Amino acid sequence: MSENSQASVGQILRDAREAQGIALDDVAVRLRLMHRQIEAMETDDFDSLGQSVFARGFVRNYARLLGLAPEALLARMQGAPAEPAAVSPAGQSVSHSWLTSPWLILSLLGVLVAVAVPVVLYLWLNSEVEEDSTQRGAVAMQTQVAPAAVPVPVVEPAESVSSVVQAALVPADAPAAAPAEPAGAGTPATPAPAAGSVLHLEFGDEAWTEIKDASGRMLHRQLNPAGGSVDVNGQPPFDVVIGNAAQARMTYNGRPIDLSPFIDATVARFTLEE
Repeated sequence: MSENSQASVGQILRDAREAQGIALDDVAVRLRLMHRQIEAMETDDFDSLGQSVFARGFVRNYARLLGLAPEALLARMQGAPAEPAAVSPAGQSVSHSWLTSPWLILSLLGVLVAVAVPVVLYLWLNSEVEEDSTQRGAVAMQTQVAPAAVPVPVVEPAESVSSVVQAALVPADAPAAAPAEPAGAGTPATPAPAAGSVLHLEFGDEAWTEIKDASGRMLHRQLNPAGGSVDVNGQPPFDVVIGNAAQARMTYNGRPIDLSPFIDATVARFTLEE
């Protein structure tokens, strides 16, 4: 078994940092963490980092900083498999199937457009020709057929006149009009539930917040007033920055999160895993 597969998560991080000649203080500045939090990761003291979601987020960011694949290190934190996966640089290129080549996709789209446009144009022109021929045939039939004599009903007393008018206006075999359905009778559509995880924050005082999802998209960025609250839905992991964090309370999917281990001065910065 190789030396890398026997090493702990903290030893792998420390060896990679020392091999690149990076000081602990530089890592703390670049990750926006405290010196003791970097040392805790390199000594495998993950319990001192708070809840597991914070520890996993710190390890993920540290591995990316050193150019390591974070998933292999996170798997070791959950319990190493029988054959641990070797840690490799995260920037290693991955071969793609020729079926996903953008040139192939563009070529197929070009062929589809080249075939579809002539077919649509042909059908459109033929529909106009057929419509024009139908209109000309109708005009010719109207000029050849003489108008039929319209029978004049015999007018009797007032009651007979009324019955003749009603018979002329309403055909005998006309179906009875269906009652109109009252407006709003349909069942209102039920809104679909929001997908992903939910972050809920409450603010005892004014606090600035920034929250990004797994794709790096900014989900929430604003100054929140005192007494306000906000719910953020998205896909983890979340990158979270909370100003005046001592006056804020957070729950993650209903679980309370202690922000105190991550407050540097007045600002808390951390990553929330799944």
